[in-house]
Amino acid sequence: MKVTIQRSDRLQSYEVPVLAESMTVMNVLDYIYQNLDHTLAYYRHSSCCQAACGRCVVNVDGVPVLACAKEVPPETVELLLTPARGRVIRDLVVER
Repeated sequence: MKVTIQRSDRLQSYEVPVLAESMTVMNVLDYIYQNLDHTLAYYRHSSCCQAACGRCVVNVDGVPVLACAKEVPPETVELLLTPARGRVIRDLVVER
C-alpha cells in the first residue's frame, strides 16, 4: 500500500507491504521506521499499546485515531497520515 506521511517540512510517500490480515496504523509506522526511514518521528507504543494513553493519536485520511488501536483493512491501497491537533514537534509527534 502507498502510505503518505506529512513530515515536518513535506509530504513523503512509502510503499508498505500488507504484512498480515490484521495490521494497525502503528504496525505500518513501525515498518516504515524499521525498514525504510529511521528518521520518521512518531509516538512509539513501547510504553502503552493498549489504547489507554492517547499519545499515538494521528489523523488517518483526516480522521483522528489511536495508531495503536486503529486497524488497517487488508484491502487498503492508500493511507494519508498527518499530525493530530496540537503544536507539531516533529513529523507526527505533537504537544497537546
